[in-house]
Amino acid sequence: MKADLDLGVSLYGFTQRFVERDDYGFEEMFRGLNALGIRKFELVGAQMFRSYPIPSDEEIAEVLELAAKYNVEPFSYGGYIDFAKRTDRDLTDEEMLREITYDLMTAHRLGCRYLREPVPARLMPAAAAMAERYQVAIGYEIHAPQRPSDPDVQELLHVFEKLDSPWVGFVPDFGCYIERPNKLSVDRFLGLGAKPENLQYIIDHRWDGSTEAEMTAKMAEMGGGEAEKMAVSEWFGYLSFAPADLDGFRTVLPFARYFHGKFYHIGEDCVETTIPYEKLIRMAVESGFDGTLMIEYEGHTFYLDDAEEQIARHIRMEKRILADLQAENL
Repeated sequence: MKADLDLGVSLYGFTQRFVERDDYGFEEMFRGLNALGIRKFELVGAQMFRSYPIPSDEEIAEVLELAAKYNVEPFSYGGYIDFAKRTDRDLTDEEMLREITYDLMTAHRLGCRYLREPVPARLMPAAAAMAERYQVAIGYEIHAPQRPSDPDVQELLHVFEKLDSPWVGFVPDFGCYIERPNKLSVDRFLGLGAKPENLQYIIDHRWDGSTEAEMTAKMAEMGGGEAEKMAVSEWFGYLSFAPADLDGFRTVLPFARYFHGKFYHIGEDCVETTIPYEKLIRMAVESGFDGTLMIEYEGHTFYLDDAEEQIARHIRMEKRILADLQAENL
């Protein structure tokens, strides 16, 4: 089996040091990429540029000069439509298209191949035309708690089928396929005083039809406190988990432009215990995908300042999985 996925790293994985240390910036991150043996990177504009959504010439020049110095490639740019910019009304379509244009311009200035942007389905035809103009493809990230089988994602899939354009597609985020909370997350809530049996109840009943409000009420009924309330909020939100939507994943693969290899923690054995990476990567390879898996570490959630160690472990896991798939041809 030909396994041609290559690996990149999202600079978002270095969030903790970037936020906490004045002496940590692009140069230190690019040195980290060199140490990891990685060339391609993704940059999140709203996080790392002081003058987002239109970075200054000096900011762009700094990234490009340092990227050349360390021989790394600005592969993708994380954009952001600020839907909450106005508190009195929703943004108009024209305003949203303007924000998409700003991000396309920045991605073009950086020399990125891709812009990751949450473009609504109705604006995708116009966005595809702008993407072609700037020669930067737009990827809609399927991000937890979304799942590929959700109606809004499937609506986008039909739009992509109709457009049949190389300038738009999906960025499936592997965080959508978390099947259980990781040990660090469970331990955190235990440390905050949650009762083990309450946390197990949330895990066992996360997908039995209960809403977040109903589960919060249930925790109060079971004697839970603030720790259980926080666990419900996170495990129904950005740390949501469920049986992996592999059938849905298969439907979006023809329009996958690249992947986000999301993870929160990986042990010394370099085995991801919460996301079925082997299955997902096998499906991607079998679909004929030939491109990039952008590793995105979000372990700063747990304030351990261990990004380079964790990303290195994840890279070893990815390479092992790809080597195993390649060996099936021998």
